[in-house]
Parts: sequence; C-alpha cells; structure tokens
Amino acid sequence: MLRRIPGLENAEFARLGGIHRNTFINSPKLLDPVMRLKSEPRLRFAGQITGVEGYVESGAMGILAGRFAAAERLGLPAAPPPPETAFGALLGHITGGAETETFQPMNVNFGLFPPIEDARIKGRKAARKQARGMAQCERALAACDAWLASAPLPSPRVAA
Repeated sequence: MLRRIPGLENAEFARLGGIHRNTFINSPKLLDPVMRLKSEPRLRFAGQITGVEGYVESGAMGILAGRFAAAERLGLPAAPPPPETAFGALLGHITGGAETETFQPMNVNFGLFPPIEDARIKGRKAARKQARGMAQCERALAACDAWLASAPLPSPRVAA
C-alpha cells in the first residue's frame, strides 16, 4: 500500500515500533535521591532522560526536579515524596530501586509501590485486585497530601 505513494516505490519499511528508542541515563547508578548527578551535584536531571516512560511520568520527574532545585535554592530541605505516592514510587525506581546493570525505563505501576498488607481484602481474585488498587490509591493520596503539607514551598512572587 505505501509503495503506491510516488517516491516510495523502492522504500524499505522497518517493522513498526522497531525504530523507537529512548535515550536515558543509568539513574540508579548516577543520581542521588534528589535527582542530582552524584559526581557533579550542581547538575540535576529531569524528564524522560532519567529513565521514566510516558508523558505524565516525564512531567512528574520535571516537577520533582523543580521542587528539589527550588528548595535547595531557598535553603529548605528537599524532602522526597513518600514511596507510597506515584511520585515517590517513580523516584525510588530511578534513584535506587532498580538494578543498575539491567535498568530500563518504566511507567508508573502498582508494582513500584510498597505492597498493601491488609488481611481484610477478601473475595474473588478480581475483587481483591480491585480492592487492593483502591487501597493503594487512597494510601497514595493521603501520603501525598501529608508530604505537600510538610514540605511547602513559598508561592512565586508575581510582579504587579
């Protein structure tokens, strides 16, 4: 079909999806817990290059890097988010939760979160999975609220 397009008569087509390649650093080996380069702490990495997969995850790492840089600049502690949150789970993956020899980019998923240990989750397998997911979400929201309340950054000044 594509060879019918003028100029593509002799084109060679690679398998779809076989061309895409992400560039990323070996973050568990190179980055500290607040996304600074261990060998040069004045440099901070953010986004996809840190080893996260997806637009939302890349944006999340940018937000964290910005918060850490702002806190450092203001002389405030750069408090990492709890591992029970999506931010914290991703940060944990890229700054030490993954094996340095086999590190690969990853989307956020419940496998990165600390497990829910709740004997009250009963029922069929599908119902238990759904209940466990809901419990993880509720725990994550509560942990994120507590983290944001404990590590506030001043609001930016708006010039009038």
